[in-house]
Amino acid sequence: MTQTTMPTPVGDLDHLIREGLSALDITQAEFDRAVQRYTGLGAVLDERWASTRGSNFVFPQGSFNLGTVVRNVSRNDDIDIDIVAVRDISKYSISQEELKDEVGDAARAYARLPGSGRPELEESSRCWTLIWPDMHMDILPAIPNVDGGGDNLLITDRDVRSWLMSNPSGYAQWFKARMSMSLLATRAAESKQLDIQDVPTWRHRTVLQRVVQALKRHRDVYFAHHLHDRPSSIVLTTLAAHAYNGGSDLYSSLRQVVTDMQDFLELRDDEWYLENPAQSEENFVDGWADDPARAGHFFSWLRAAQAEFAQFETKSGLQHVMPLFEASFGGRFATGARQGLADILGTAREESTLRMKTGGTLATASTTLPAASRPVRSHQFAGGSSI
Repeated sequence: MTQTTMPTPVGDLDHLIREGLSALDITQAEFDRAVQRYTGLGAVLDERWASTRGSNFVFPQGSFNLGTVVRNVSRNDDIDIDIVAVRDISKYSISQEELKDEVGDAARAYARLPGSGRPELEESSRCWTLIWPDMHMDILPAIPNVDGGGDNLLITDRDVRSWLMSNPSGYAQWFKARMSMSLLATRAAESKQLDIQDVPTWRHRTVLQRVVQALKRHRDVYFAHHLHDRPSSIVLTTLAAHAYNGGSDLYSSLRQVVTDMQDFLELRDDEWYLENPAQSEENFVDGWADDPARAGHFFSWLRAAQAEFAQFETKSGLQHVMPLFEASFGGRFATGARQGLADILGTAREESTLRMKTGGTLATASTTLPAASRPVRSHQFAGGSSI
């Protein structure tokens, strides 16, 4: 008799992917260390900028602020935190180079403090990076964009000659609005003292946050041997947030997003464009014009993601999905997903809904089963069956 191959239940896939991504989240101890380091740097900047008129402030941007942090596969699963250090000063009062040097001197002074953990300091084209064994902290110097108004900022360009417009706070508000209108609340602080804004504590992540984490993790695994070809996180995050249609099921939303996200890339005069939703003059894919291969790398990755994610529900039996998870998201994710599988099978065993199909494939009662299946007996630690 021919055995029918049944797909993996989408609800079970949703649970397994959530558990896999949870294994990539930062721990409470890591979170506390990040906040301690971030506030310590802010205190040094506050002291050095005390004479500045106006309101200086430091705030987190990027994945740490959006709740989409994913551990770095290439760096032993460490985490990144991105910081913007804003000095409230006119662009006519300071050059980009001077501002960047000020922030570098403050970071260097902080790194020498006994409680800093003695991080290494590296300079890149736009920012400074403090490096600990478990964490990287990028510090981007900025000043207010008075002409742009609101939360608009001017940041240092790569050649440290001209100012670039940006709006990380506005972007965060846009992203949170895509998750839920209830997250639109903003905080205003008027103080002479440098405002060290809190890093949000994301205890319960939304479907959109989890989708972005999954995309970033898959990208990192896909480009593990040529990281410099990776599409940036801001590109994936923006496209995912545009494409997300509000679904409540994680796996279905992940499939929907990778199908639709390319529709939000524009071609303008033969150049790709992805507008910053909070700053229309900023193009997140402007680097694709200088290096057209970057667009090719993005679409190559996207096709791979679409194909691999589609395979998850074609496997018969939950345990057969695990090798696909590991190939797509890495070992740490797969370990978390296996724990999720143990939870599903344990619950099904207790409720007498676990079945063994012909050929040794495990399934729960949520799967439509062929006739050739039998219940799996519940077990006690002593080896006997429970009644």
